Amino acid sequence: MILTYVDKKKRFAIIITMNIRNEAFKQHVKEYDEWFIDNEYLYKSELEIFKELGIYGKSIEIGVGTGKFAIPLGIKYGVEPTYQMYSKVRDKVKIVEGVAEYLPIKNNLFDWVIMVTTICFVNDPLKSILEMYRILKKGGKCAIGFVDKDSPLGKIYQEKKSKSKFYYEAIFYSTKDVIQFMKESNFKIVKIYQTLYGEFDDFRNKVQKPIEGYGKGSFVVIVGEK
Repeated sequence: MILTYVDKKKRFAIIITMNIRNEAFKQHVKEYDEWFIDNEYLYKSELEIFKELGIYGKSIEIGVGTGKFAIPLGIKYGVEPTYQMYSKVRDKVKIVEGVAEYLPIKNNLFDWVIMVTTICFVNDPLKSILEMYRILKKGGKCAIGFVDKDSPLGKIYQEKKSKSKFYYEAIFYSTKDVIQFMKESNFKIVKIYQTLYGEFDDFRNKVQKPIEGYGKGSFVVIVGEK
């Protein structure tokens, strides 16, 4: 049993948060899934980084959606607030309904926690990362993947977000921002990977191998250890 009690005040905050920020994901699940088909090489390049990490043991994805990362990575648990999303994956992933800021999960439970393109949608990124730290075992690792706001793709997303079904309420962060959040949460940064580098056609039409560091790629994954 991985669940733990969440008091009434936190439960109220969870309900309010879930209702406000997940409307687009409730209404546009088909379009969400179609993005991964229409942008096959971007998706596969992002997935390659997480495969490179060698995720092992008891693992969980925060913001599991329809399982586009959890399933191919063999991750057995997922946190997701939107029923319309997780109902498509709950036969393959054990779903915990909740939000990143208030994980209804016991302390010191997981070997790995990942979060992929979710940090831009949470109300409180620092609180969310503190929660990831809390549910990890000592020596456990977290991996946070996101589009860097200062990257070419990040700038495009920000320019077009007012017209996007999904990103209109998103807040994008730089790699330095996320590193700072993780350090404030007591994580030791052990690795940084990037992909979606070069010209747009370079990653639009082929799967890229991840490279270490940041500043070249639009998609960055930061790995921290508890």
